[in-house]
Amino acid sequence: MERFTIGDAAELAGDVGPDPRLIAVLAELDGTVDTGELRAIVADRAAGLPLLTHRLVRHDGTRATRWQQVAIDPAEHVLEIATDDPVGTATDVLVASLPETIPMWRLWVLRSCGTCHLLFVAHHVLLDGVTALTVVSALFGSPPQPPTAAPAPRRAWLAPLAALNVPTSATSLLAPLTSGFRLVTVEEDLERLRGIAHRAGATINDVLLLAVAEALRAAALQRGERLRRVVVSVPVTIGAADGEPSRNRVGGFLVSVPQRRRGETDTQLLGRLAARTRRRKWLARAPSGSTALSATLVALGRTGWYRPLFEHQRAIISLVTNLRGPAAALTVMGARVRSLTPISPTLGNVGVVVAALSYAGRLRITARLDRAAWDVEDTFVDALRSGLSGSTAETGTPGSAGDADTTEPSG
Repeated sequence: MERFTIGDAAELAGDVGPDPRLIAVLAELDGTVDTGELRAIVADRAAGLPLLTHRLVRHDGTRATRWQQVAIDPAEHVLEIATDDPVGTATDVLVASLPETIPMWRLWVLRSCGTCHLLFVAHHVLLDGVTALTVVSALFGSPPQPPTAAPAPRRAWLAPLAALNVPTSATSLLAPLTSGFRLVTVEEDLERLRGIAHRAGATINDVLLLAVAEALRAAALQRGERLRRVVVSVPVTIGAADGEPSRNRVGGFLVSVPQRRRGETDTQLLGRLAARTRRRKWLARAPSGSTALSATLVALGRTGWYRPLFEHQRAIISLVTNLRGPAAALTVMGARVRSLTPISPTLGNVGVVVAALSYAGRLRITARLDRAAWDVEDTFVDALRSGLSGSTAETGTPGSAGDADTTEPSG
């Protein structure tokens, strides 16, 4: 038996529906794979990934819950589905709970006419975003990724300030979630986004935040609403002292994405946002930020207030997570991975959640839309694509972009 951390307990407390808290990566291949051979490969590589052999053992109360290390049966974890709609099948898989009798992850082979996809699914209590990406890369045969978690500096008493903000504007986009969702994706060239960010002294994450905020404003405007304040939550995975990522050691910060001022250029607007996110990020990286947040969420779960509170919250309108993926293309059993699509869970009343993942020079952005947001899907996607396209004709003063060529490690 192994210890159940406060971060693990927070994730378990948050699994209050309507859909389970599952994270996923959908890989599109340019060839096909044999399921039997894939099981043998996964069984071999999983031996070097201890997290994949951890089974959740519940007791009365989360304090007594533990992790038990067990041998895995690849036939229980590597499964196959024939489908005409791989993306639609992925959403169906993600609304079904994973059994707790085995480690809570699965790798699905989705076969459709002429194509093959691999869908890795895990419960968030087992893996956070950074760790899941490391695991997927290892299962697909990629060399170990360098640590991407933010270092944990010594400013613990400041961390709670990263979560303080004036609430987002009232909007019908915030509505209690229902079961089921749609996935829509937008893909952009990573180097081009890097150039846009550099001109404003910003990061690619800032470019993404601004585009998402403008897309939300456009979606609300379609319903006759004006969003003066768009507050977004950005999770940040906090590393241990040596910089190594740790499972479910996630902090985060809230950022209010500014509106454009009269006569303000895209570069100037992006620069103002970058200044805000730098301050917030600096606060959020303190280790107690994750501990304090996790303890609060556990307490809400124990008292039964988790779901009622989050179904009526107005602190944020969306959650945006951004991960740095493999720079070089992956191959699985000789088949090249054409794209990687990240899928994040949501909670409460946040009907639009955005996950981004860089891979082989491209950035794929996936929006998870609750049923309440389906009527504004086209408007949201068009505005998101427009916001990411930026204005390449502008000439701004180059800033010190710092980590502008990276994505912020998220949970």
